[in-house]
Amino acid sequence: MADYRDISQQYAQGAIKACILINAGAAAALLTQSAKFIEMDKPAITAGLTCSMFLWALGTVAAASTWILAFLSTRYVDKSERENTLQNRHLRTSDLYMLAGVIAVVGSLVLFIAGCLTLAVSMRGIS
Repeated sequence: MADYRDISQQYAQGAIKACILINAGAAAALLTQSAKFIEMDKPAITAGLTCSMFLWALGTVAAASTWILAFLSTRYVDKSERENTLQNRHLRTSDLYMLAGVIAVVGSLVLFIAGCLTLAVSMRGIS
């Protein structure tokens, strides 16, 4: 029978890695082309580049911080199993860290999309 705890952890790891990859990859791709955009000397494009880089950097940080939140969540589950009390506050704490991790991953995805949209809007004026 499948171990759903292990499977869910693998999905979570994949989501974290994907969020880091798309945000950091977008920033790296933009950096390789930034000199050409800056040469165009259009303030709207430069502002869009800067804002997109900032959003993707925040997205990378949000995704990377999810690893810490997941670690803390797991440690509190372990602590709850060791102490085995009736009112297990450790499981509630673990659930809060897990929720924070989910919010961080979703936030990372939102920041990636916001960075893409910001860049797209700033490129409208290119002829």
